[in-house]
Amino acid sequence: MVNRGTPALNISDFFISLLLKSFVTGFCLLLPLSGAVAQVSQKRPKVGLVLSGGGSHGIAHIGVLKVMEEAGLRPDFITGTSMGSIIGGYYALGYSADSLQKLLKLMDWNLLLSNKIPQNKIKFSEKRYFDNSIMSLPVSSRKVRLPSGLISGQQIENSLSFYAWPAADIKEFSKLPIPFMCVGADLITVKKVDLKTGYLADAMRASSAIPTVFAPIKIDTALLTDGGLISNFPAVEAKEMGADFIIGSFVGFHQFDENELQSLTGIIKQIGFSRSFEDYEDQKKLVNIMILPVIKNISVLDFNPVDSIVEIGYKAALPFKECFKKLADSLNRYGKQEPLPNILDKKYYSFDRIEINGNRVIPDWQILGILDISAGEKVNKYKLFDKIELLYGMNWFDKVKYKIEPRNDSLILVINCSEKPKTILYGAVHYDNALGSGLLMSVSVKNFLTHGSEFNMDSFLGQYYRTNWSFIQYIGRNQKYGLSADFYSDNTLIPILSLKGETGDWESMNLSTGVSIDNILGLNQMMSLSFNFENRFLSPRYVSEIDLKYLSFNYLTSTIDYQVNTLDNRHFPEKGTLLKISAGVSDLISGSIKIGSTRTENNKNNPGDFSLGRFYTLKGNWNQYFTSTDKLTFSVSGDILYVSRCDSLTSHNNFFLLGGMTSLNDRSIAMYGFHPNEIPVKQLAGLGIGFDWRLLKDLHLNLGGNIFGAKEADRAGGYSLLAGYGAGLGYMSIIGPVRVGIMNGFYRHEKYFSKIKGYISVGFQF
Repeated sequence: MVNRGTPALNISDFFISLLLKSFVTGFCLLLPLSGAVAQVSQKRPKVGLVLSGGGSHGIAHIGVLKVMEEAGLRPDFITGTSMGSIIGGYYALGYSADSLQKLLKLMDWNLLLSNKIPQNKIKFSEKRYFDNSIMSLPVSSRKVRLPSGLISGQQIENSLSFYAWPAADIKEFSKLPIPFMCVGADLITVKKVDLKTGYLADAMRASSAIPTVFAPIKIDTALLTDGGLISNFPAVEAKEMGADFIIGSFVGFHQFDENELQSLTGIIKQIGFSRSFEDYEDQKKLVNIMILPVIKNISVLDFNPVDSIVEIGYKAALPFKECFKKLADSLNRYGKQEPLPNILDKKYYSFDRIEINGNRVIPDWQILGILDISAGEKVNKYKLFDKIELLYGMNWFDKVKYKIEPRNDSLILVINCSEKPKTILYGAVHYDNALGSGLLMSVSVKNFLTHGSEFNMDSFLGQYYRTNWSFIQYIGRNQKYGLSADFYSDNTLIPILSLKGETGDWESMNLSTGVSIDNILGLNQMMSLSFNFENRFLSPRYVSEIDLKYLSFNYLTSTIDYQVNTLDNRHFPEKGTLLKISAGVSDLISGSIKIGSTRTENNKNNPGDFSLGRFYTLKGNWNQYFTSTDKLTFSVSGDILYVSRCDSLTSHNNFFLLGGMTSLNDRSIAMYGFHPNEIPVKQLAGLGIGFDWRLLKDLHLNLGGNIFGAKEADRAGGYSLLAGYGAGLGYMSIIGPVRVGIMNGFYRHEKYFSKIKGYISVGFQF
């Protein structure tokens, strides 16, 4: 065996070692290197390549492959464990070392090594729950079920299938361009499992299911996890496949000495991998050339420094380059290797039928409607990848995956689902300047009354409550249309408002109930036509000179909305668009006013001080996020509001409210420099900019400002110019985003508040 400590291998010793390994029987491999070579009729000896596991350190295998490629040496067999199974499996398909390096650099490892998906991959109606709770508890059979905490593998499995697409119809791995196999560990029998047949992406996923990180995967009767627990270096398997000469690349754990066993982590690793250590000592005896890349100061779960790890593997293998060249030349004397068949250009598959497994709540027709793939249709990997993401984005499943299975003379598309329970509870806590403290509670129920229906209830329980109840029935096979019924209620503080010659703070309570027709235009767009009854209730929080108790308004409103949400993250987004445009027509059908103990009802026959009648509203909000570097995100925003008629005499019944870091409800418009809901407006237009600089992984510095031209609700005419800017820090904590900062506003009519204001927000939002 050759190890990394003896790179200067004598060529004679090298070939003698080949003889000792019985690589050539009956003939002497060591022939004069300068002179004619006799014709050899013996069968060409075979080279096996063994790639160990080792988490991200396994990326170093690509560097080893680069050196072999430069030397003109191609393995005849490949075996691998864990990350070695992924590198080896893809190389066996025909990917070059350079292609593999580029492929790994393109992957979003932070996403692949998580249970999350970008918000823009979530169905529009489900975005409200996406990354917006401390807990999400599935309710099944009247019991609350705690989540396992393990990564299900949704993202990495879909990605593995995407890049393994050319081999999707190859059931026996010995029939890949380079014969391949990998190993896993069966948690049930605690034995090694050789993965030689089946679906290649499943085999690689099973072999690399890092214990305590990824959930195990079931294949046939075995519950498989990372093969490195038992056999992290499958050399004997390469021998059994027919390898006469074996090259190994090992980046796995080495047995710790006494000094390294002073920590709990070291002790756990030593115990957990004890069988693997013993197995490695036996397996390495079969290896002719062993390459041991040494990777320091890079965690085995840090897959981002791809180039650096590949370079380490390249440098570790470089001393053997001349040996590889001599070996390749000697092998070629027995005959040239057959060129690899090119299967990477395989574009399409056509399926004889589609099978769906694991679904109980969601019927086949709903799943097939979202997939929108028919038997006999030519399907490429891009469409299938997107359809699986779309299906997962419906939020019906903990995991949904596909595999392509050859059976007899048929090709079957198999969809395997792991369903979420019908009912899920969500919970979080929140505090900010405007709403105070409160508890967020949500319930989501799928197929509530009928198939294709959803019931959702969201609530913020605090002094300034919010609640929203909705039921939607989707229509059609593809569920692009829906009929919904909604109920919404909130109460909000208006810090300053002038009515009937009196100025003070008011409490605004809003209620809306109605029906809508929804057109779901993909995951990130929706158009709705709604018809609602609305009530607005204004009550002064100060002692009124005329003893005014409240004002109440009742409307009938029709609204058409168009919404877009392509943000990658709900909190601290880096890219994407957020857009909402709404146009509505409202009729103020009645109102009431209570002064002292006297309550007066008003309608069209007795309007009193109310301007009963019809008015029109146009409102738009747009936010666009761009990432210029890994740490800096730039955003621009725009707002527009037009109300055709506003009752400025008495009730201001249809005004909107400007101010605050976020919108509190549909009548709120955010603006730097002012308290939430500080300025009542009836028309405005404004622009804003923002910068988010990621100082550390979850720590952000935020800077922003905006400028508005606005017509205030309590002013007879003319427009005012308002401007504001702010700076603050943001942190993504376990209880949600935390934001603190200060801001400054410029408004010539402001006389009740200081220009400098502070803000704080802790936790997820309603």
